[in-house]
Amino acid sequence: MTASLMISDTVGGREQRAAHWGASLAIVSFSAVLSLVLSGYAGGQENNIYHLPILARLYDEPQFSNDMFIQTLRFYASGFWQILAGRVHGQDVYAVLFVLQILSRMVLFAGVLAWAGLLGIESGAGQLVFTVLIALSSILRGYSLAGDGGLLIDYFTQSELANGTMLLALAWAVRGRIAAAFAMNGVTFFINAFIAVWIALPFAVILGVQCWQGQWRLRALLTQAGVGLAAFAVLALPVVHTILIDPFAKATPAFDYVTFLEEFFPYHFLIWAIPAREVWLLAIIFGCGMIAAVMLRVPGSWLPTTLLAAAAIWIIGVFLPFATHSRMLLNQHLLRASTMVHLLAALAVAALATRWLQSGTESDRRVWAPLLVLLSCTSQMMLPVIPVMLLARLWRPAVPMSWRPYVAPVLLLGVAASSGVRLYHNVAWARTVTDRRNDWQALGLWAQAHTPLQATFLIPTGASRGLPGLLPEADAQQAQLFEGSAVFAYFSHRPSWVSRPAGAAVMWAPAYYWTWRSRLIAVRALKTLPERLDYAAHHDIAYVVDGCIQQAGVAMAAHFGRLCVFAVPGRSVS
Repeated sequence: MTASLMISDTVGGREQRAAHWGASLAIVSFSAVLSLVLSGYAGGQENNIYHLPILARLYDEPQFSNDMFIQTLRFYASGFWQILAGRVHGQDVYAVLFVLQILSRMVLFAGVLAWAGLLGIESGAGQLVFTVLIALSSILRGYSLAGDGGLLIDYFTQSELANGTMLLALAWAVRGRIAAAFAMNGVTFFINAFIAVWIALPFAVILGVQCWQGQWRLRALLTQAGVGLAAFAVLALPVVHTILIDPFAKATPAFDYVTFLEEFFPYHFLIWAIPAREVWLLAIIFGCGMIAAVMLRVPGSWLPTTLLAAAAIWIIGVFLPFATHSRMLLNQHLLRASTMVHLLAALAVAALATRWLQSGTESDRRVWAPLLVLLSCTSQMMLPVIPVMLLARLWRPAVPMSWRPYVAPVLLLGVAASSGVRLYHNVAWARTVTDRRNDWQALGLWAQAHTPLQATFLIPTGASRGLPGLLPEADAQQAQLFEGSAVFAYFSHRPSWVSRPAGAAVMWAPAYYWTWRSRLIAVRALKTLPERLDYAAHHDIAYVVDGCIQQAGVAMAAHFGRLCVFAVPGRSVS
């Protein structure tokens, strides 16, 4: 009898665990797809300019042997992209990037779900509402304020995948699963090293206070930490090895790194380049998160502490460039830790709304919860009202009965309408992005089929900051033509002369700085197509890509939507 009961309990336990994991997978999958529908998707854009050449291993092809930008990508310090190097070709890349985007969102919502229990949300229905509110949250749309880190953006990069592993690592640290937390931080390091560096401060604060409160015996802590750090070391080793063998990092020409950041992209690094409005709105988001986290009244969640640690990382990033111009220190992208502030604040606000929706208090369920959902899930313009609303709820929690039943339907209808408008605009924008990308894809395929292997292209450079060059109107035209060009090298297998985004290579290959800067300044100073053709002729460039403006005596080699290709006289042979 006893043995049969034990067998029955074991089988029942397995069934319960399987049901729990199945429910969690369903919640994660649904929320991931919902968030992807709301954010829109258009692969092959923006930072994919660094990823696509790795996927095709363009740096192994002879025509790129003298292209320093492409060669530096051999040492791109993300193990995630390096394990995929050379494994994707042709238009399969779009399917691969889309699958990776789905995976990224699922990892993110797995991290969100790991926090649900910590915030007092235990039921399956509550967890579903919680993750849906995260998917709808205006706090997580686009890029983080005063740091420009990716949140729920419309294409895949490894940094957004690391957002999910970061949430998992922090949740496990709070739960006392130190070995698992350190190991997951190793995964984060493998994907994106500087995000793993950020996590060190919240880890230190959480473990320090737990030890001070007597939650750990030294032997148990050291055992778990040792196992976790061993796993971290194994996962971090390939990335560290790539950094150490990078020959472009060893040659460091004299230049000021902060000046480079101002010229290239200061928004991850330099507080003085960021509009004051963004700083104030980030402060408001932090305030929303802190007030909501305190109002949750969940002992042991560590959410206020973790949010404070995230803000401290960002504050260190504010002052760091005033203290040092060190490339290695500034490359930690500390202002970009505003991403962590957004994520943790969104967890707090969504958890509070979920708890109120499940509350036995009618005012919370029918008024305050729908109002909080409306304010947090429509527009960032509404976020400054949230602290005022939360303080009003503390001051007068009860709402008059006469109009209370009608509040929730009206407010939630507003959320639905806002989501519909957002979906419409995102679909239209994704179509625009895809059309621009397809112009460059067609041009690239033509170049691969109809131009010599060694032919170099002079393409629009994209908008640049802090460098002399074009007049504003001409700069805007060149920036518009540049959009979508992230796929050009991948499909053409042809080198291009210079572009603004290529300057990112200076972060891991400072030897590229003067080449990138001198070329970019020279090309930006060219104001007309004849000037660009003349420059190309003097630099052994075979083709110029420009707008389709007819010029007397200039022959057009090919035409792709808004892009036209011009053969440089005496330089190109089809």
